[in-house]
Amino acid sequence: MKNNNKTNSLKSEIKQTSFGILTTLITDIEISAKDSISCNGKTLLANYVSKKNSKYNLVYTIVDSEGNSESFIEDEGILPTLFLSPNKENYVSVVPYNPDKELEISIPVFNRENTELPIGNRPFTGRFIGTSNQFSIFHEVDVFSDIKPDKLVAIEFKNDVIKKKHNIKVALPRNNNIFISNNEIHLLAHDGSRWLHRQINEKGEEIKNRKLDTKQEDYLQILSLSFCQNSYLLAQKEGNVIIEKITIDGNVEVVELIDITDPFFNTWQPVEIAENTYVTRFNNEFGNGWFTIKDDQLLEFFYSKKEKGYKNLLTNDFLQMDSDNLIISSITKTTENCYAIVFYPMTEQHTKNNKLIILNHKIKEQ
Repeated sequence: MKNNNKTNSLKSEIKQTSFGILTTLITDIEISAKDSISCNGKTLLANYVSKKNSKYNLVYTIVDSEGNSESFIEDEGILPTLFLSPNKENYVSVVPYNPDKELEISIPVFNRENTELPIGNRPFTGRFIGTSNQFSIFHEVDVFSDIKPDKLVAIEFKNDVIKKKHNIKVALPRNNNIFISNNEIHLLAHDGSRWLHRQINEKGEEIKNRKLDTKQEDYLQILSLSFCQNSYLLAQKEGNVIIEKITIDGNVEVVELIDITDPFFNTWQPVEIAENTYVTRFNNEFGNGWFTIKDDQLLEFFYSKKEKGYKNLLTNDFLQMDSDNLIISSITKTTENCYAIVFYPMTEQHTKNNKLIILNHKIKEQ
């Protein structure tokens, strides 16, 4: 395979703020954010960039911690899903252009000169969770069914290249939250009136399990889950953001972090930026934002409610933004205790958005 060619279809503006460096990527017609992921201490974005003939290119853009960027055009397909190999190389699954059939291929984003074009597989709609041993793990829940089991795809690597894709059905119960750390895959799901915590291997086989008697009826996200260390689960009761700390022997402690008065509509998979330190993004009726938690300690909480920008509710520090009604597309780790947030402006109907905003931010020393 040939490597992707560079493109100048995106211009950039760089601005220094007290919160970090803001990079604005600008295109002539329209840009649509699709995915982002860590890339050797930088941020790799996958976006659709429109052309004058009503078509578009899939463009990868790397943004470093100083706000500098470079972009490349993908020639092999569309519908990108970025993921990492077990040795932290950047890969992507795309669907090649073919009017007769829709198949997915998984290939390196860069350095393809020694890669043969793979045979396609049926596309998998799950999300990338992380890596375990020599596998990259994806997870999917069928939201339209109450009975279908969860699915995993485990992409097996050998000698730093893809060897095989394994399709796995996870034993019931379904609708699991999933957490991967230290080459361990953990699942958490309702099982009757209790919660079932399971550890499985890359083939979906159960290694161990335990039943948990917890204080909350539901959880938003797993911050960490373990049989040999404390586990931390994120929840919310009305507007109160809560951590439930579960010890090795199953004892539960509820830690109230902050009351923002407003229930979340959605939260997304937390991003680990340092040991036991996670950033979680959210939205609700009044805006959106993100917050950082280490174990059961809240380090920062940014919220856009009633603001043209984001206020840290713990310090009242304010990040002013030039655009109203920003959508948070993604958050990725860059380096230790540092992360990048990708925003784009919400536009009126029939108005095309032509810019993305990337903030490189470092959490303050505690």
